[in-house]
Amino acid sequence: MIEFSKKRLFPTLCESGVSLPNEASEALAFILPLSQDYPGIEGWFLTKVVPGLRDGTRFLYRVERSGRLVGLGIAKRTQAEKKICTVRIAPDYVGRGIGLKIFDGLLHWLDTDQPHFTVGEHKLPAFDRIFDWYGFKVTSLNESLYIPQRIELAYNERSIFHDHPSPLLDATKTRHLFPRGKHVVKPQNPLDF
Repeated sequence: MIEFSKKRLFPTLCESGVSLPNEASEALAFILPLSQDYPGIEGWFLTKVVPGLRDGTRFLYRVERSGRLVGLGIAKRTQAEKKICTVRIAPDYVGRGIGLKIFDGLLHWLDTDQPHFTVGEHKLPAFDRIFDWYGFKVTSLNESLYIPQRIELAYNERSIFHDHPSPLLDATKTRHLFPRGKHVVKPQNPLDF
């Protein structure tokens, strides 16, 4: 176990006095600098991911190159939901197939080929090919879920309409079909992702 004293890197962790297993502390250190657009990710990691790793409802999928962590995915598996929570890749390794490897590992652990997840509209170009490869479907849009006035696209949600999805949401290039403010669901609890 590692105890952190560097308030600058892990302010919430330091204030709580929590110690983490090495794998979790390394994962948190990896995702923080890659997550400026998700406020509160450190608190989410400490209150949702760490307890979930302990009780088996969360899973970390790591990709290393030369002993260095270069990609990470986190998934959640409960009775109610199978979800990909986050995927992060070191900038120097983007475009090298690591995202596909992470998705494969998470899908295997989740035991589904259509997990729920969200992605920011501004990040969609980085994921388009992967989402097309797996046949993931946009099921809703949320404005201001993590960042004010930004749209987050939700994929593969289960609903009463699951067997009859909207043709508009099944469109291949969804991001061009939704002007800001239309067809948007307001967020409920952004830290529950």
